[in-house]
Amino acid sequence: MSWYIILALAVVAIGTLIWLKYSKNPHAVLAIGFIIGISIFSLFFYQSRQGDTSLRVVGYSSKLFESDLVKWNVTVQKYVPAGGITGGYKSMNEDVKAFKTYLVEQGIPAKDISVMPISSYNQYDQYGKVVGHNLNQSLFLLSSELDKIEELALDPAFIADRGMILQESRLEYLYTELPKLKQELLSDATSDALARANEIAGSAKTKLGKLREARAGVFQITEPYSTDVSDYGIYNTSTRQKSISVTLTAHFKLR
Repeated sequence: MSWYIILALAVVAIGTLIWLKYSKNPHAVLAIGFIIGISIFSLFFYQSRQGDTSLRVVGYSSKLFESDLVKWNVTVQKYVPAGGITGGYKSMNEDVKAFKTYLVEQGIPAKDISVMPISSYNQYDQYGKVVGHNLNQSLFLLSSELDKIEELALDPAFIADRGMILQESRLEYLYTELPKLKQELLSDATSDALARANEIAGSAKTKLGKLREARAGVFQITEPYSTDVSDYGIYNTSTRQKSISVTLTAHFKLR
């Protein structure tokens, strides 16, 4: 409600109170109440008939950046014949320990390497008889040395030399300064929305007022120059180079 409507209502209310103080006619009280009601309704009706005095624009911001953290997920597998699962567990444990030692020798701190428990599932022949067991064990490591981890991941010779099967080897690229980067993009998107609003207001020969409302969209983190978008946002971890973008919807008052 604008200030002049509030002022008008205040004047009517004060005048009514003064008049009622010196009037003893009950019918006059009802009449004044009716007049006040009509006045309020008229003021609101007048305001509702005014044209929309706001401007809605969408600001946009995007940026290319490089990941500073990598997560290497590795799952190795070993097959053992039926009846040999106990020995298989021991052999798998020794192999994974040796692999962890190898990584430490390559300069990866032991605290950055996590080893998961062994899991297994049976293999059956066509008659339903257990003929062997597949043992799986996963480990992952986090490192800021992306080049070194990529080099190790692309050279699985150590695993192959020990007779293990590399079931999975996957790199996930992350960014530790993501909250700060998001704040920067929101600031840029707001500035972009303001620039667009000023351009539109200037072309329409009107003046831009205060920001009434702003609502940020979800962040889209994709591979560089991707056109993929999602209503729930995207966080691509498969590429070292990434692109982040966001939109911001702003409503400005026009004067």
